[in-house]
Amino acid sequence: MGLHGRTALIALGAGINLSTYGIGVWSENVLMTSGAFVGSGAAALSDTYLLFATLGLFIALLVRVGVAARTGASNRHYLAWGLGPMLCAALLFLSGLWNSTGPLVALAAFCTGWSFSCQTLFWMASLSFEPAQLSRAFPLELAFAAAINALFVAGFTDHQDLFLGCGLLLSTGASVILTRMDAALDRPAVVAPALSLERSYLPAFRAFAEVLFCVVALQTIAPTLNYMGLLGALSADQQQIAVTAAKIAAAGILAVVLRFSRAPLYSIQVFKVVTPILILLLFVVPFAPGTYLFVILVAGSCLHFIVTNSLFCIDAVTIARRFRLVFEFFYGIGFAALMACCTVLEHIMPQLLAVSSSAELMLVFGVFFCVYALSMAFVRVRRRRRDLSAGARETGAAGAARAEARTTAAPDSAAAMAPRPNTDPIEASRSDAPTDAERVRAVQQRCGLSDREAEIVLLIMHGRNVPAIAEELVLSPNTVRTHVKRIYRACDVHSRQDLIALCEGAL
Repeated sequence: MGLHGRTALIALGAGINLSTYGIGVWSENVLMTSGAFVGSGAAALSDTYLLFATLGLFIALLVRVGVAARTGASNRHYLAWGLGPMLCAALLFLSGLWNSTGPLVALAAFCTGWSFSCQTLFWMASLSFEPAQLSRAFPLELAFAAAINALFVAGFTDHQDLFLGCGLLLSTGASVILTRMDAALDRPAVVAPALSLERSYLPAFRAFAEVLFCVVALQTIAPTLNYMGLLGALSADQQQIAVTAAKIAAAGILAVVLRFSRAPLYSIQVFKVVTPILILLLFVVPFAPGTYLFVILVAGSCLHFIVTNSLFCIDAVTIARRFRLVFEFFYGIGFAALMACCTVLEHIMPQLLAVSSSAELMLVFGVFFCVYALSMAFVRVRRRRRDLSAGARETGAAGAARAEARTTAAPDSAAAMAPRPNTDPIEASRSDAPTDAERVRAVQQRCGLSDREAEIVLLIMHGRNVPAIAEELVLSPNTVRTHVKRIYRACDVHSRQDLIALCEGAL
């Protein structure tokens, strides 16, 4: 199976997993809260089901993160930890025994939550091995999920247990096939987490905190549209139709965003643009008809699928590759934090929105606007601090370079071109392109460039443009352009070609 076939298999398995999650784990689905899912004879056990599904989800996340930390690799021992619970849940649902007693309800729920977590990390880690396929895989995943949802609406609304059982078997089978395919590749860890926690993972988590903060803020506001739809007494079929339409719309929008956007971190950019629109939509709710509730239910679900199920993972891949991290360990911790926030919101939002007057609703939506304002302030403060820190480092590096130049008799002498004892990005890249790195080192010493500017010069020599540099270094394009202008002034050049010529003639 070629690369495109592998991507299609991942998208299919992840799409099935996403659809089974919506029926088997999502606690706000009226199929479950009404007791229809567990059956009229066991309606009192619906809370038990939700509790054990949540427990299974989080315990599996912790286990998989621990395995990734222990082995220093992604997807190691996946079948050993996941195959048993997946098959157990599938057999319980297909046999119809899962809701015959309280313990079996709890077991089925726990195994379903466990299966969802294991498979989510498995599929996302599998995609991280082929980052060039991300723009194809995620829209395709949502398209498959929409088709599966349509199948559910057409024939399985009254047989949710059969749908869940078949879905679990199919997604498990797809993951087994992919595991066998990838076993021969024996993908090693890039960096062992225990050996580089402070140097690599903590800076990466600081960068990822901005993404997580924006996604959680969206999760505070966007699901409100879903809950408003629920409070509008939409039937189970109407909800599933809305979710299906949302997945179709999300697939198309996501394909366009990934095709034309060059943002280094997509979640933050979407948050900036979309959140004010969401808040305006919410302010209309107290005065809108029932049709409007259905429309905003589709809009809220669409945004959820785009951001939480897709862009969150894409941004995690970008940061993990930038810092050379074990993806499953890094993403698993971030995903656990996101799921914890979602779980809290799913319990708080229905009570928060169950108010009796339009004035109270307007007050709630005003709070959402404050959430947006505080989130933007947080992002701006973090970036301001980062820019000030970068400026201080650049000033210090430039001063040190000028002092070194004054004490050097000839700038082109062997002493001037000798590498400094500290390790930096240019030094680290010598194994990949030693000749270019040595030339950039010479230009850095001669012109007083900072380590970050030297890193950008090396990427320019390798043919990267501004968007590519921004994506690789996890910077905004404007920040990269500012660095490039400083580099031109320091080196007394006026174009990329002049800069490359300067570096090529440095040694």
